[in-house]
Amino acid sequence: MRSITPLGEGVYGKTYGVRFQCSPYRAVIKLQKYPRMAEQESRQLAQLRAYLPVLVPQVYACLPETEPYSALAMEWLPGQTCPRPEQLPHVLRQSLQRQAVDLLLEVHAISHSEGYGSFDGPFYRSWWDYYSQRIQDTYQTITNSDKACSYFGSQVLALMDRTIEHGEQILGTRQGQPVLLHGDFCFGNLLFDPHTWSISGLIDPMDAEWGERELDLVNLINGHVHHFELVNRYREAMDLGPCFPLRYWFYQVWKWLFYYVRVQVACREWVLRCGRELEKAMERYL
Repeated sequence: MRSITPLGEGVYGKTYGVRFQCSPYRAVIKLQKYPRMAEQESRQLAQLRAYLPVLVPQVYACLPETEPYSALAMEWLPGQTCPRPEQLPHVLRQSLQRQAVDLLLEVHAISHSEGYGSFDGPFYRSWWDYYSQRIQDTYQTITNSDKACSYFGSQVLALMDRTIEHGEQILGTRQGQPVLLHGDFCFGNLLFDPHTWSISGLIDPMDAEWGERELDLVNLINGHVHHFELVNRYREAMDLGPCFPLRYWFYQVWKWLFYYVRVQVACREWVLRCGRELEKAMERYL
C-alpha cells in the first residue's frame, strides 16, 4: 500500500481512498458504522452492477467482522460528487439535473416480474403487502420507545396514527409495477467527471430493492427544497397521475421516520413539514 486518504464521512460510514503499487492501483475502503450494513450494501451493489456495470463500483471484498466497523473494499471510480448543485450556474445545473433524471429513469426502466421485495425475496404481488411491513415496524418501534415518543411529541404521533390508517388507500391511488430502486438516489451519491460534468458513477445504495418508483423520489431532494426541480423534471418525463402529491408526502413522512429508527437522525421538523403537506393532500384527494 502506497497511501490512504480520507474521502469523507456520512451518517452511515467513513470512506478512504487507497493507492497500491500493483493492480488495481486504487480502491475505496468504506467503514460502516452500523451492524450488517456492509453485507447489505455489498449485495445491493452487486445487484445494481448487474444492470449498470459501468457506473456502479465492483466490490472486491466484504469484511463484516472487522472491528470496530464492518468494511467494504470497492473499485475506485473516477469523478467527484456534487452535493449542492443549486450553487452552480443555471445552465450547468440544468445539465446535471437532466442527466440525473435520465439515469434514474434508466434504473426504473428495469422491472421485476416476480413482484415487490428485497433482492433475496420473498416477493409480493401487492406493493402495500410488502411496504406496509416496514411502516408497521417503524410505527411499533417509535410508539414503544419513551425516548422516541418524547422526541417526536404528540403532533407527530397523531400524524402517524392518521396516515397509517389511510396508508393502503393512499398508495392504492396508483397501480404501478415493481422496478429497480437505488434507495438513496441523490446528487451526493452521483459522481461527475470534473472536466465534462457527465455522470461517471452511481454509489452508496441504501435499501435498494424491487419497489414502486415514487419511493426513490424521496431522497432525490435529500431534504433540500431547492432540489424539487429534480422531482418536477422527473414528473415531466413520467406521468405519475394527479394523486402523486398524496403518495409523495406519505413516503416522505414514513421514510424519515424509518431513518430515525435506524440511526436516530434528527428529523422532527422535516416530518412535521411533510406532514402538513400530506394532510393537505389527504383533504384534496381522499
